[in-house]
Amino acid sequence: MFNLPKLYYGYFLKRYKRFFVDIDFKGTVLTAHNPNTGSMRNLLKEGREVAFSKSDNPKRKLKYTLESFRVDNCWVYTNTIKVNKIVENALRDGEITELNGFRKVIREYTILNSKLDFCIDIKGQRNLVEVKSVSLFDESYAMFPDAVTTRGQRHLRTLKESVEMGYKAYVLYIIQSDRKKFRCADEIDSRYCEIFEETKKAGVNVLLYRNVMDIGRNVCYLERLD
Repeated sequence: MFNLPKLYYGYFLKRYKRFFVDIDFKGTVLTAHNPNTGSMRNLLKEGREVAFSKSDNPKRKLKYTLESFRVDNCWVYTNTIKVNKIVENALRDGEITELNGFRKVIREYTILNSKLDFCIDIKGQRNLVEVKSVSLFDESYAMFPDAVTTRGQRHLRTLKESVEMGYKAYVLYIIQSDRKKFRCADEIDSRYCEIFEETKKAGVNVLLYRNVMDIGRNVCYLERLD
């Protein structure tokens, strides 16, 4: 379980220069840092309710950080900088059942030409885990990627090659919406989806977990998407 910072609520106005958003907070326009490099194409609707946090660090250029968008009755968490910490906490709390029983967790593990999110030692077996945050969705499906990602393609190739080297490999998709099904967005990045199918056939495991953003308890936790 991951403890969220104190949250404030306002309304999205616009995004610009990728990492900046303007928020209407009680009639005042605040500029916040947007820690998300994706397109966020289905979230950026003017007037949509957002949650943001505030930093007291005087060295920061922007004191506010965008954390989440409210879509209908679901809070879609968009602070991708924190997603790996949410996953790390979930590992230690036993929320990811496929990866329970570990002895050691190494973050940002370098292998071949990639840096993967985690290497986990489970009874002497090295398990590689690459985490992908999924905020794109349609009426039925959560989808990844939301933009062409050559970096994501490289990560999949590395996972595929790692299986041949004796690792057990996982790609862990963290679903930020409330959609119950997942698909690869081949209409956005067909090459990524081709490699995705190749990696599955090669023995790379696909894990689907939803990140539940519980506003009442001010926490995030993972639950398996069946």
